[in-house]
Amino acid sequence: MEELKNITCGIESLDELLGGFKSPATLLIAGTAGVGKTIMSLQMLSEASKQGETTLYIPITTSKVSKLKMYHSTLDFFDDSFEVHAINRQLSEKDPLTTLIDIGNVIESVKPDRLVIDPITPLGFGFVEQERRRFFYTLDSMLQERDMLTLLVGELVKSELHQSVVSHLSDGIIYMSRGENGSRADHYLEFIKMRGIDPGKRSEITSWKYLYDITSSGFTVYPPIKPENDFKLEDLRVEAGIPGLDAMLGGGLLKYSSTLIAGRPGTGKKIFGLQFIYHGLENDEPCLIVTFEDSPHQLIMDAKRIGWELESYVDSGLLQFICTNPGNIYPAEHSTHIKNTIEKMQACRVFFDGINNLEMSISDNLKLRTYIHSLTSHLKSKNITSLFTTEISPSEGQSDEKIDVAFLMDSVVVLHNSKAKNRRYMCIIKSRGTKHKRSVKEYAITEEGIKLRTDTLI
Repeated sequence: MEELKNITCGIESLDELLGGFKSPATLLIAGTAGVGKTIMSLQMLSEASKQGETTLYIPITTSKVSKLKMYHSTLDFFDDSFEVHAINRQLSEKDPLTTLIDIGNVIESVKPDRLVIDPITPLGFGFVEQERRRFFYTLDSMLQERDMLTLLVGELVKSELHQSVVSHLSDGIIYMSRGENGSRADHYLEFIKMRGIDPGKRSEITSWKYLYDITSSGFTVYPPIKPENDFKLEDLRVEAGIPGLDAMLGGGLLKYSSTLIAGRPGTGKKIFGLQFIYHGLENDEPCLIVTFEDSPHQLIMDAKRIGWELESYVDSGLLQFICTNPGNIYPAEHSTHIKNTIEKMQACRVFFDGINNLEMSISDNLKLRTYIHSLTSHLKSKNITSLFTTEISPSEGQSDEKIDVAFLMDSVVVLHNSKAKNRRYMCIIKSRGTKHKRSVKEYAITEEGIKLRTDTLI
């Protein structure tokens, strides 16, 4: 009994998501105009051609092949070594039987390992529906005779998929769409069906909409980040780097924990985070700072004023920054960037400054919570100690119930300015897994950073 071969998709992010394509198979890449169907199929062909596969591209078009190649050559990944056999679109609509014979002849001549017909929709257009179905059954039989991966590009909206005979004949359907997100248009990819992959993985893959992006470098899919499989938490303590705070936490932060520092502007949240990071750097721990408001250069200067020299750690690669304009964030892309950076540098500590800035790009409160939950869960599964900051309004008191994302964190520390006494106070609202002290402590922002008084004030 012959077995399906597992081959690369030709797009790295798709390979990571699917584990590759199965071959022989027929896949339908469907969607409306302008969503990137052709770019995706060309990238798959180009990469397959570079890997030594015999590849064939059959565009159904009114353009000359030379014009198509000029457009395609603007793409960085494009490799024109694959065979191109163009079919006139008007002819394919008027005389589909001749087109069918033409396709059969070129396939027999080239004997491709991977074939793209783009688009499949005009074929058989001149037939009534019953004859059109017979046409596609004949085409399918012809494609099945060869041991190859066939990609059929279809100009279809989602509601047409279940009525299309091509959908029923395909082993997999990848649907691409465009959705409005405020003033920005996002692109989404769905796997309507995908035969040949593990049933457990199939149900997971087909239940998601995946954000994707297209640049001259190619096509990238951004799957949502999630915890590592079969992870084990390390029951260890790490020092926060704030004198006096570790004692309040019962010996320090749990290594895998996420801590939220909440307070009004001017309470020292950013200094708190930088101090947490600098303490890790002093102990040779790779650290990552994710910021929105400040550039890496500004944060380095701010730290230098307190006496923390960060430049040498940046030069050595022990400290890295991810700085993004919150108005231009694609959440799935942003979290993937964080995930990949963490894995590459093997980060031990992450400082995420200003999660309230995410509201500019994730206006839906449920989606914002989902994003933060997926991020903190992933960091926990990697046993990374993370610290987040957020601003609270003057009306919000010292209660985690009034801080929107507090329930997603392992620990919550509230910073407060007292106008009456011109003093600052700190209180640990919660800390999972720790018999923490709920007492209010006075702290000061000194030339050496944040320091706590050792006696209990309240």
